[in-house]
Amino acid sequence: MTLQMWTATLAEARTAWEEQSEGLDGPRKNLAQADPTLLGDAVQGAADAFLTTWEQRVLALRDQASGHADALAQTMYDFLVTDQESVQATQQLLMWDDRGTTPVGVVGP
Repeated sequence: MTLQMWTATLAEARTAWEEQSEGLDGPRKNLAQADPTLLGDAVQGAADAFLTTWEQRVLALRDQASGHADALAQTMYDFLVTDQESVQATQQLLMWDDRGTTPVGVVGP
């Protein structure tokens, strides 16, 4: 009985969220570097508001994706620690000669 079956799935999800976060960094920088003054006085204010709004939105999405990746990394660590503690607790209940026994494989749904 181990939780290791989740590790690969969690790692894939974590990587996907990290890639999403990194993928949003480029557009955010492009929005920040755009110069609304090039569009002229008539639309400069609206263009500036548009760019600022979208830069903030992309930044929020990037940070949210990064937060999801961090949360999944923490979950993987928590599962690992819990799994190790569970194995150690179970080993303490075994007969002395069997206490070095480790789980052979992953069992579960």
